[in-house]
Amino acid sequence: MSIEFALTTLVIVATPGTGVLFTLAAGLTRGTRASVIAAFVVFAGYGAVAAAMRTYVLSRPVVVRWTRRVFGVSFVAPAGRLAVQNR
Repeated sequence: MSIEFALTTLVIVATPGTGVLFTLAAGLTRGTRASVIAAFVVFAGYGAVAAAMRTYVLSRPVVVRWTRRVFGVSFVAPAGRLAVQNR
């Protein structure tokens, strides 16, 4: 693992996303009930975007084909690396 990878991972894991910030702000200014409602709205929005992306991706055979190829290579490449690795 390189130092660049470790630092990037740390930044992504340590910094909250916009959904977390929105929920915390609602909870701190308007109370617990507003925080729960805000969390529900944020996750419902995430779900709606994911459903739209699913429909978009599945309706395009070229995108599905390339997605399958990329996932296939992502599993074959580490397997090949393990196969030639010295023990």
